[in-house]
Amino acid sequence: MTLDRRTFLQLSAAGLLAPGAGLARPGGSSERCFLFLYCSGGWDTTRVFTPLFSSSLASMEADATTSVQNGITFVDHPDRPGVRWFFEQWGEKTAVLSGFEVQSLTHERCKQLVLTGRSDSGVDDWPSILGAHSQHSLVLPHVILDGYAFTNQYSSQVVRVGDKGQLADLLDGSAVLNGDAIVSLPSSSAEALEEAALLTRLTSLSGGSSGQEGQFLAAYKAASEQHRALLDYSLDFEIPIEGCERDIAADAGKAFDLFALGTTRCAMIRYNGWCGEGWDTHQNLELQSTNFQDLFSYLDLIMLDLSERPDLSDRVTIVVFSEMGRAIQLNNWGGKDHWTYTSAMLIGSGVQGGQVVGALDDGGKGQAIQLDTGELREAGTRLVPAHIGATLLALGDVDPGPFTDGAQPIEALIR
Repeated sequence: MTLDRRTFLQLSAAGLLAPGAGLARPGGSSERCFLFLYCSGGWDTTRVFTPLFSSSLASMEADATTSVQNGITFVDHPDRPGVRWFFEQWGEKTAVLSGFEVQSLTHERCKQLVLTGRSDSGVDDWPSILGAHSQHSLVLPHVILDGYAFTNQYSSQVVRVGDKGQLADLLDGSAVLNGDAIVSLPSSSAEALEEAALLTRLTSLSGGSSGQEGQFLAAYKAASEQHRALLDYSLDFEIPIEGCERDIAADAGKAFDLFALGTTRCAMIRYNGWCGEGWDTHQNLELQSTNFQDLFSYLDLIMLDLSERPDLSDRVTIVVFSEMGRAIQLNNWGGKDHWTYTSAMLIGSGVQGGQVVGALDDGGKGQAIQLDTGELREAGTRLVPAHIGATLLALGDVDPGPFTDGAQPIEALIR
């Protein structure tokens, strides 16, 4: 193995030098990967996920109707043809989870609750846990292209691309020289001495040493392979803009590229609504409809991209969620307030698609379900984010027990 000092510095700058038991070969993983798509601001589920036409309290659109496609019952509207199209094309791979309670009305608290199941400090979110428990020690376990992370024990598993593509500078080493910090590089003679010492040390470790030193050498070698694969692939992490908004289909494509390289298990992207207007609409109810049409058009592109990747199409699970819902009735100002009950979608690998699990009652509150069948049962389980987390961890072959405070997976969602 040929290792020079520049490669060593690049790996150090990228945070890739870490002891561990053998890293994955690029593209060599076959485990399930997860793409989290976060819709920021709190969506109105009565626009798509919860048809409450029988409720005297719910404010439903005049031209909206209930429709069913591939087992998915949803709110259909002529202004949102992308929703119907998506369920026509991809409903068999999609499960809608309705009526789980986030148990807060503030955005920051809800973000943490929906991603961790807990409101206290010192917690880790679902993608960080999944990345940390990969069967391989990956150099980029959980990549955030845009969005949030809540970490404690697994902070080292999270890599943020940065709003200016800073990850690319870390990978090629240019961040060392082009940053604001003053960097004084050694002279060529000092560099030669350091390189000789490094190579001597690595050579001494290459004789089959076991224990920590042998593990370090194996980790360094595999990290170097993954790092080189990333550089060779030349991933462009610049923010893709489509018209007036970020192109989340392009973001998803980058996540899929990282999954295919075998360097990453989880990724997060964020949809901030049409032209970045967000989902925290309050009085501007029409924006909810526009956002859903735009979102489902992107989701169709994302699924088309994934379907054309035979190495990934059967092992990627997509999680689409927002941090809260909207009240089913109008307030005194003709808007809709924050609401603790909301919906999410699971799509793809391991998901029992073609179904809606859970529901809101006529008052807009979540109904209890039987976890194994998904049937509505008054004596069943009231759903909270920890049940979603337990389901995702189970899909990722991770024991949910230590992370979900006793909440069990929703077995009805798992194929």
